[in-house]
Formats: sequence, structure tokens, C-alpha cells
Amino acid sequence: MTDQADRKRRERERGNGLGSVRKLPSGKWQWSLTVGFDERGKQRRKSGTAPNETAAKKALATAMAAQAKGLLASPDRITLGEWLGRWLEGRKPHVSETTYELYATRLRLYVPENLKMLRLQTVKRTHLRDLETFLASKNLAASGRAKVFEHLRAAFDEAIEQELLAVNPARGIRVKATEAEKSVKSERRKALTDDELDRFLTAAEDDALYPLFYTLFSLGLRRGEALGLRWQDVNFHTGAIRVEQQVKLLRNKPVIGPLKTAGSRRTLYGSADLLDVLGERQAKQQHDRAALGEAWQECGLIFTTALGTLMHPRNVNRSIDRLCKRAGIRHFGSHAGRYTNITHRLRGGEKLEVVSAIAGHARPSITSDLYRDVMEDEKRLSVYSLKNQRQQSR
Repeated sequence: MTDQADRKRRERERGNGLGSVRKLPSGKWQWSLTVGFDERGKQRRKSGTAPNETAAKKALATAMAAQAKGLLASPDRITLGEWLGRWLEGRKPHVSETTYELYATRLRLYVPENLKMLRLQTVKRTHLRDLETFLASKNLAASGRAKVFEHLRAAFDEAIEQELLAVNPARGIRVKATEAEKSVKSERRKALTDDELDRFLTAAEDDALYPLFYTLFSLGLRRGEALGLRWQDVNFHTGAIRVEQQVKLLRNKPVIGPLKTAGSRRTLYGSADLLDVLGERQAKQQHDRAALGEAWQECGLIFTTALGTLMHPRNVNRSIDRLCKRAGIRHFGSHAGRYTNITHRLRGGEKLEVVSAIAGHARPSITSDLYRDVMEDEKRLSVYSLKNQRQQSR
């Protein structure tokens, strides 16, 4: 080994992992850390700024600790996959376990390996537009595609904050639903007409989930909220029904979780006919519990499996599809019960603020803008006669 090569080797060994802080003309303090050397022996450094010297030294110490653990790679060598993993870990303390698993599943399933292998700084907008096309070809719904890009934008934003990127390649990319998706979504989320609702409930009368469907349409609950109702939440004397929790999926298994928003925790009041249906459901559950004995697994919920365990939310949708076919009506999603309840309340003249509170919405505008369907009979009653208008003005 020549003297010059040996000197460079010693410089690399001495310099790698060393850091410094200095005051900038702006008054802020900059910290800097050597994280490696390129093929020419030039230092690769990671840096950042802090409001004062103490904060800069603390940030430097954190970076040096990460470097010692092998967590701080050379900035231009970090792949998209590696960065997404780090971003995901950073979200862990701030979201629920269910949400974390959902994020992880989306990034694992819908960001292909050939994209994850690219160096973070080489990911371009063209790559992400190709990703949008790829996901659409895999029949991933527009809402799902939008969530994937929401995660990517957040991860790239954090890379900019860490001075690993200058621009966010995911900015400006908007996921749009196809015309076919818009049509299907509109039909499945549209409020049921009086005839459709009657035919569906008639077809469901002898179904084990009939009490659940009756509750969904009577109260306008979200699917998870209805599945999360407990007997202790129902007061058969006053009709009060408390919404306190929901059933959601964690690793494809039903679990009890918190409600969607703070405003989702609310007290509703059931009609006499709904309370009758729930009373019959309670008697049926008590009979099943006695018949099964030790095989029964008590969870305290109103709507359970035949063994008393939490019901899988997707089984609700499967039952709806089966009953729609039996009733001879268009297929709809579990959220249609919510749309139907809100629409019929508003067309019946109930105050928007009251209906919004019953729905658990943060703002009345959400209720009116997203959940109010204008029914065909309303449009027929609103026929406008130009002839009559002219006669009245004379």
C-alpha cells in the first residue's frame, strides 16, 4: 500500500462518524456528520439545523447514535424501500396498532419491489405516475390508490425535512377514479328508496343478521359502530343507545377499537320498533348461550357469531350481497344504511344540525354535502311550470 493510499485510509477511519456544530450567519446552528466516503475518497455528510447550540449538539448526538447502530446510511445510498421502512417506524408511536398495520400492509402490497429498490433520490414523478397506472390495472379502488400516495407524499416530505431530498416527487399527483368506479361507487352508496328498503328487510326477516340490518338503517350507524354495540350500551327503559367503540380489523381479525373521531362518541335514541327487535335479539342470544354452555365465548356485544365471538365486518357485506340478490334489488354496501337514514331524516324535515349530531359528523356540511341524496319522488314533486310562473307574474 502506498503512503498516499495509507493516508487516505487513515483519514477515512478517523473521519467516518465524526461530527461538528457551527453557528450560521442567520443565527441558527448547523450540525454536520460524516456518514461515509465516495469512490474518490470524498466525504459524504449528513447535516441539519437547530435554533441554538444545545439543540444542535443534541441532534448531532442522536445522529451519531443512529450511525453507530447502522441506522444512518449514506444519503445517496438509501433506497425508497429502506426509507419507507424508517418512515413507517416513525409513525408507530403516533397511530393505533390497527392503523399502523394498515399502513404497513398498503406499502408492502402496493409499492412494487422494483420501485422500492430505486435509490430515494432517483425516484421521479414518472415512476409514480407509472405506479398509479399499475395499481389501477390491479383493480385497486381509487380510495385505496389515494391512500398509498398519501403515505408516499408523507414519507417524501419527511425526507425533505431530513435534507435527503429537495423536492417531493409525489406532489401534484392526484388519483382519479375511473368512470366505471364512479358509477359503481355511486350506486352502492346511494340511499335506498322506500321500495328497496322494504324489499331488502322483507328478504332479511329470517336471516340471523336481520337485527343488525334493522339497527343500521334505524340509527344510521357505521358498520363497525353497530358491531361494537354492547348490551350495557342500551337502556330499554329510556331508549338511549350509547355509541362508545367499534369493531375493526387488525391483521384481518376483528378487534375492538376506538371510534373514528371524538364526535363519533354519542348517545342516540331508538324507536319502539327498534327496541323490540333488539329485545328479541337479546332473548335469542340468551337461548344460544344456554344451549352452548361452556362453548359460548362471552364478549358482551349485541351482534356476534354463533359462538358469541366478534363478527368479521366483511361477513356483513357478504350477507348484504346475498340478500340483495334474494330481494331482486341493486347491490349496495353496508354504508348505504347510513346514507338512507340521513337522507330520509333530512327529507322528512329534521334539522340539519340535529341529523349531523346523530350521524357523529364533525360538521353539518359533511352531512349535507356527502350524505344527502335527492330521491326521484322529490324531483317529481318539484316540477317547474314556466306557464304558471308567467301567469302568476301578470
